[in-house]
Amino acid sequence: MSSRCTKSVLFAAAIIILWAGCCGAFQLISPTQGQAVREDVKIQLPGSVVPDGGFISVLIGQPGQEVFVVAIGRDAAKLDSSNNLTFFWDSKAPYFESSDPMKPHYFKDGRYDMKVQVHDSSGKVIQVDGPDGPQPDVATVTLELKNRVPRTNPAPGVSLVNSLAFGQVNNYRVHCDVSVFEVVNRVGLPMLGGMGLSGEAEVIQSVEDARPGGEYLLRLREDEKTWVSAYGVKKYIYADQEFKPQLYRLIDKYGKVIDPNMFAKQAKYQIMDMLPTLPRQAVKEGDSWPDSMTLKIDGITPLLKFKGSAMLDSFEWESGRECAKISSMLSCDSRLSLGNGKIRSTGPLSAQVTTYFAYKTGKMLERDIRLTFDASISVGDAATEVAQPAGPPTNLPLGEDQFNEDVYGPPRAGNPIPGYGQPGVQPNTGTQPGADTSRKKGKAELNIVVRLEK
Repeated sequence: MSSRCTKSVLFAAAIIILWAGCCGAFQLISPTQGQAVREDVKIQLPGSVVPDGGFISVLIGQPGQEVFVVAIGRDAAKLDSSNNLTFFWDSKAPYFESSDPMKPHYFKDGRYDMKVQVHDSSGKVIQVDGPDGPQPDVATVTLELKNRVPRTNPAPGVSLVNSLAFGQVNNYRVHCDVSVFEVVNRVGLPMLGGMGLSGEAEVIQSVEDARPGGEYLLRLREDEKTWVSAYGVKKYIYADQEFKPQLYRLIDKYGKVIDPNMFAKQAKYQIMDMLPTLPRQAVKEGDSWPDSMTLKIDGITPLLKFKGSAMLDSFEWESGRECAKISSMLSCDSRLSLGNGKIRSTGPLSAQVTTYFAYKTGKMLERDIRLTFDASISVGDAATEVAQPAGPPTNLPLGEDQFNEDVYGPPRAGNPIPGYGQPGVQPNTGTQPGADTSRKKGKAELNIVVRLEK
């Protein structure tokens, strides 16, 4: 499934896409008229319709009020033995309007018109002969979106508990993309497009001990495939390190962290929380409870601590399973600096978190985190900058500094965390000689997806 937090909207392409007419010149093989769909919607059409280098665009809504949701290249489709192309649209992914590219919107269950347009390699809608002359190569079908799980009314409360057992091993993929916007007339305009700051890690979680009372000792570790990328340069952070990040964390079955690092003095590592904080009582839709989480993207951010509240939003299908959709609103007072100081927070950090929890099996399948904050953004010659090394000239792995303030005291001023992320709190020393004064006010956004791989 495609990342829900990645913006697929190409605003320049959207201008081309939205003018096309509603007449159909080809027929969709799938979905059919009135078909009920959910999650990844299969879009199938004859292979001869889409030229090499071309793509399709998908618009949802009534004629004249369609919303552009995604453009998918022919190369991303699967060509079967019958010469049919199959594309997939993630109906649960957010879409963004050009008037406010920072605000995500989502489709609710219901009936929608779906328009599929065919474009050539230059982005133009292909024209075909029609009874009244050339017309856009477009097909339209009405579909019934059903992402929510049907439930009785009134529905009983549901117990949400992490299912853990001795020897159990789960792999989680963590991916982060950073976007920056300048706000002009309350509209966010993308900035620093050439920076391309992103990162990814695989966190392996194993249950090393199951204790009385529903407590579990977890071992969390990362492999050598953890990477960070900026300005087109990708670096594997731990490729040349003898020791990879790992720690032992004691939690209960509701995800409450009892001890974040059981052996902090021997292993100075930080790894973000993988499991959600769940309520201790059965909950119904609309019920809420206190929530907290830690967040750390190696090479991009230090360890950040968030607190707030969570709410059982609804029950939805996710990866073919019945899931509790949990919506959380969290905040963090730490200051954050990204991209070697090019992006600096000027206020608190806000996180909107959506968690899909398969309550019947006790597994968290996916967590989508949208972290936003007001920022001061350097607009120097970013296009000519290159990625800096992931750390100072030592053999210390990324994230070893500032691992546990309770044991090692507060962060040391002037000693940055290795990598693109800098210490959480920056001293206000004023403008120094040679400092970059070409800064603008804007918004920064980190889109993070934590997904259960196995």
